Amino acid sequence: MFRQSQQAAAQPRTNVVDYRCDHGQGMRVTYFVDAERAVLERDGMAIELVQQPSASGFIYSNGPNTIRGKGDALTLEIGRMVPIQCQAE
Repeated sequence: MFRQSQQAAAQPRTNVVDYRCDHGQGMRVTYFVDAERAVLERDGMAIELVQQPSASGFIYSNGPNTIRGKGDALTLEIGRMVPIQCQAE
């Protein structure tokens, strides 16, 4: 019993959000609440992002890939491509 409690306590707190984006594209972001990071899943790829300072809303980035948002709205920026607008489902 104690071992199970210990394992449960070690599980990271996450918030998983599915987004619907421009042109019907979909993606999922898993936010790791205590680790200040997120994993973006899109087109079969998982991309780890680190939380960045933000005056309002949130920003996670690894350099070429950035997500920023506020509330249910999210913008995905990939390099120099046109930003992709998304909404939480």
